[in-house]
Amino acid sequence: MLLAIALVYGMTACSVIPTGGKSVVAVDNEGKGSPLGDPYARVIAMAPKADWSPEEVVTGFRAAMASLDDSGFQVARKYLTGDFAAKWNPHSGVTVYRQGDYEKFAPLREEDKQAQVTLKGTKTAIIDQDGRYRPSGGPLNQPFTLAKGPGGEWRISAAPDGLLLSEADVARGYLPVDLYFLDSQWKGLVVDQVRVPIDPGANFAKTTVERLLRGPSSSLKDAVRTAFTDTELIDVTIENNRVVVDLTRRVDPDLIDPMSAQLAATLAALTKGGWGFEVTVNGEPYYPDAPLQIDAQEQSNFDPWTTPDSVYPFYLADGALRLLDKENVGRPVPGRAGQKGVELTHPAISGQPVQQVAALSGDGRSISVAPLGAGGEWRVWATGVSLAPPAWDRYHTLWTVDRPNDHTSVITRHDGDNKHRYRVSAPDLETFHIESLKVARDGVHVAVVVRDGLGEQVQVGTVIGDREGTRIANLQTVVDTDGNRTIKDIAWKDGKTLYALTGKSELLEASVTAATRSLPFDSRIESIAALDGALLAGARDEQGDRQVLFWNATKWEPLVKNETGTTDFTENGPSSPAFPLG
Repeated sequence: MLLAIALVYGMTACSVIPTGGKSVVAVDNEGKGSPLGDPYARVIAMAPKADWSPEEVVTGFRAAMASLDDSGFQVARKYLTGDFAAKWNPHSGVTVYRQGDYEKFAPLREEDKQAQVTLKGTKTAIIDQDGRYRPSGGPLNQPFTLAKGPGGEWRISAAPDGLLLSEADVARGYLPVDLYFLDSQWKGLVVDQVRVPIDPGANFAKTTVERLLRGPSSSLKDAVRTAFTDTELIDVTIENNRVVVDLTRRVDPDLIDPMSAQLAATLAALTKGGWGFEVTVNGEPYYPDAPLQIDAQEQSNFDPWTTPDSVYPFYLADGALRLLDKENVGRPVPGRAGQKGVELTHPAISGQPVQQVAALSGDGRSISVAPLGAGGEWRVWATGVSLAPPAWDRYHTLWTVDRPNDHTSVITRHDGDNKHRYRVSAPDLETFHIESLKVARDGVHVAVVVRDGLGEQVQVGTVIGDREGTRIANLQTVVDTDGNRTIKDIAWKDGKTLYALTGKSELLEASVTAATRSLPFDSRIESIAALDGALLAGARDEQGDRQVLFWNATKWEPLVKNETGTTDFTENGPSSPAFPLG
């Protein structure tokens, strides 16, 4: 084996002891480490030997690419010829693979001056230069060309730029981090999932904050803001049971609360939510007469949607909208929406303080909106040839999609009172049939179900700009049906994960930074709704009776009770569950 692996905690030292041949073992020294860093495995890069075969040279090069201690890849370059070492760019991205093995070729002859070693396996992901992790399947067929030097040693003379790392290398050397930035109105937090190379010379918190100050990944370019402008990080330390972030300059006074929320949200996972924070400037208190201390849950105070609490679902029954109470009994909402008699479907609920419901007409040609308050009446906000179900965002904006034909979709934003409507620019979507569109609760991430001649896909993108300057960009496919299935419904869990219900009895969890996975399904499910840890489904049994189900971590169970305290309903029973901004 051509690498050494040792567990390291925080900045604990590690001794590497050669044992002869081409292998080493590692001994972990005792040390307390940092509570801001979990143990990680350390790969020690080894220089090549003169008598190594081409396969051993490529194996050593692969191990050297995974070394955290050789951040400049000086050892890795020793595996390359002089000319290629000057050209090779290890910083152009990472290809992640599994089950690597070498393709077998005819044995080399003594007089051979060149050789080729091809690594074969399965490509599983790409990590961009800015840390964006994107699942990417397909076969791996990676060639390495080697040349024999004057002393008979083999060195790599040609190979692709970037790093080639196994899934184990990435798990060992890259920290998955949720960075938090600000929406365009500086009111909400937006998550940006990235992978950050671990720095053996710094604790995880410092590495994470340094990455936060670099700004968002390309997936959120132009869609988010940051409070950290014109300042740099000096260090992250621990003092008096607080995580202290030392900056070079103060931020604008109006941005102190947003900055505090960004820090608390970004560091919450590393500190397990139990540590408070403090910001200093050049080692001195942030204010001349007082420190800037940040509560461990400051992100929740700034943006309640980061950790929603006491949010109850809505659903339809007998054509009326109901709100589920603490006893799981539905109560009619105030206003016309809570009364029977209007044939509307696909309810979408806006956020507070002025809550409204939007719903699609039975013929799909109009969308009506009603305030959830006494005297609230239905009003038609949108009409079209074929409308997709409505959706709200956190800015009290209603999103509608009209499909005048199978190859055209027109996306429109309606402000909170429908006095102004704005056409959304979405060049990558306008020539598709959009089945549905839903904006995440952060107001920036958007999911769409699109249909073309090859089937249906779920794509995730970002909302950039507002009013007449709104556009949807950075689209990435997260669920591809390959023409074998349809997508019946989608629902955002949070700002980074959504669920997709397919027409082939599948419930999928999808993300732009993780492979899609299947969840337990119930054949009765017709629609879904989600909020953080809560997952609901509208269902219909073999007799046609309706019910709202919830996933209790082991199975699907009926949720809604009737006035007698049972979960028995008829065909006019509860359906179409919906959370606010769902």
